[in-house]
Amino acid sequence: MSPNEQSYSKFQEEVSFKYGFVGLKLDKLSLTARIDEELHNQILTGEFKLYDIFGIKEPNLTPNGELASYKGQFFYNEKENWYVEYTPISSIKMNKRPLKIEFTPSKVSKEHFLTVFNLLLPHLSDIACSTFHLAYDFERDLSTLKVNWPKAMYRPIYKGIKLETMDFGAPKGNYHITNYNKLKERADQGDSAEIEIYQQYENLWRIEYKFYNEGNIKKELKNGLPFLAKIPVFIENLEGLEFQNLGVNEKIALFAMKNKPELFAGSDNRTIRKYKKLAESIAEVNLNVFFQNALDYTEVFNQEPTRVNFFDFIKNLLTGQIPQIEKELSTRTLDGQSDNSIIE
Repeated sequence: MSPNEQSYSKFQEEVSFKYGFVGLKLDKLSLTARIDEELHNQILTGEFKLYDIFGIKEPNLTPNGELASYKGQFFYNEKENWYVEYTPISSIKMNKRPLKIEFTPSKVSKEHFLTVFNLLLPHLSDIACSTFHLAYDFERDLSTLKVNWPKAMYRPIYKGIKLETMDFGAPKGNYHITNYNKLKERADQGDSAEIEIYQQYENLWRIEYKFYNEGNIKKELKNGLPFLAKIPVFIENLEGLEFQNLGVNEKIALFAMKNKPELFAGSDNRTIRKYKKLAESIAEVNLNVFFQNALDYTEVFNQEPTRVNFFDFIKNLLTGQIPQIEKELSTRTLDGQSDNSIIE
């Protein structure tokens, strides 16, 4: 077993037992870039092709024959999302990079990944990242997850009386945190192969960190993703408390004591003491402590799953290089730390 494999095995063993952590996936990635004249002309002449459900897409031209836009999927009749959008005229007016590539690294094949970027990267410059999602999966029920983000918009979604999704963050903000029942989501929306995979879990919840806006992402990458540690995220450890033996009214009162203690104004001292004692027996387990450590073992690809260092993977793409995905884990620096310096 290589040192990297040993490092991952030790990490996985610790966090799996303590937190029920299953793995981290790079769930979505959007890149923008400028392209060279050669690729522009290949689009204009039809040598470079994109597709929709009906077949080859035709470029949109202006009345005088200029290339206005070209949008579609990189592959025809594939389930994988490889969306490409080229808008040279409108992007110049808005001072934006004209090419956008959007895909989900954990849901594409290694073969398609290499095909796309071996073809496109030689023609790209000034590459930036506009969106990425980090998906942390847990084999635990995280419906009681606490996110200490006081000023954030919070949108809970219930199925009957059961909480299935918690979403934090402004609609057009730089960050979102979403916690949801991944097992239920895949059972409702997945294909038969996905449903079979997810049936092995009794519980599977996902905490998804979503990063937006090129300028904000540039700062985050340069500083090692400080947002992962900025907002306290924790679960309540009910060990030592016979929670399941409490009555329904007792559970409601305990929740109120922890979250709305002012509701106990006017209650008798005996009742207050009882629920204060119960509330104090609930330990809080902070999850931020390993969110950044898990970046060393980020999962990409669906057919040949590979673990990569997140920073190395993104850094290579932004500098126009194919990531070193042949190795299971990225190379570490001599002092044992990842090279997280992406943008100088």
